[in-house]
Amino acid sequence: MSLAEELRRLLGNDAVADDAETLAAHSGDKWFASETPEVVVFARSTDDVSKLLNFASSERVPVTARGAGYGYVGSCVPVHKGIALSLMRMNQIKEISFEDAIAIVEPGVITADLKAAARARKLFYPPDPASMKDCSIGGNIATNAGGPRCLKYGVTRNYVTGLEVVLANGEILRTGGRVHKNKTGFNLIGLFVGSEGMLGVVTEIILRLLPLPPARATLSAAFAQMSQAAAVVQEIFAAGFLPSALEIADSFTLEAAREKIGKAIVPPGNAHLLVDLDGQEESVRGEAEAIRKLLANKKPSAAKKIAKNFGPCAASSVIHCAQRA
Repeated sequence: MSLAEELRRLLGNDAVADDAETLAAHSGDKWFASETPEVVVFARSTDDVSKLLNFASSERVPVTARGAGYGYVGSCVPVHKGIALSLMRMNQIKEISFEDAIAIVEPGVITADLKAAARARKLFYPPDPASMKDCSIGGNIATNAGGPRCLKYGVTRNYVTGLEVVLANGEILRTGGRVHKNKTGFNLIGLFVGSEGMLGVVTEIILRLLPLPPARATLSAAFAQMSQAAAVVQEIFAAGFLPSALEIADSFTLEAAREKIGKAIVPPGNAHLLVDLDGQEESVRGEAEAIRKLLANKKPSAAKKIAKNFGPCAASSVIHCAQRA
């Protein structure tokens, strides 16, 4: 009996695939590395994962778990072939509680969908990986994904308060809970988050949520030199500001963007600074104006443009300040 046939007997026909197209689709992520698995299993529940890992452990068959396959680190490449375990069918948002400020989700939930569901309840899930419209929470857990907002809010690990994990032998472990503060015992959550599936397969996640900031502002500044942009970053911190995100693009990145989307959209200069602020509308407006002045003082001839109603928050604004050479 083939491996696929054994797994169909164990989990059902609809959970197992070994056709060439499905195998190829599960051979890698967005990185260049790839390896074709022998079979793909689409788990539908924790019980499916437990049965599979128990079987694989007994038969000594390699298993590589994968989420949406949008990573760039190669962690879901089945380098030892065997079984590619897809968790994308486990995609339920089980609960979002405003009272406890938590979300309980399955690993296949797309990150942007969770953020939207939380926002509808006036709650905020801060981690914002670049691929959030495509990547899954399970993949974020595996890689400890971050994003620009990690400056102020931290990364995925900072928002995981509870996990259900299936260990390599099929045993089910629960750690943490739905409370924001839990300082007793070993920090098993800290071990599992970022372990890229090597310690177990996560099947349920409890996430800490925050109140949704009602206002947001973004400032952008273009500089002639990278050193100027870096110096301004230090001045922003020295002035006591903590932006929610702060990123610099160098000349190589800017030129690539100009070739891709056009010079009319990408600002001039050889370095570009983005500063993102969030919070209450009055404080955001005040901080945005103070930082705009800080940027403008670096170059008195700085051009200014203000646009309103930008971003997902209830009241928000964008302020662009272009530093010319």
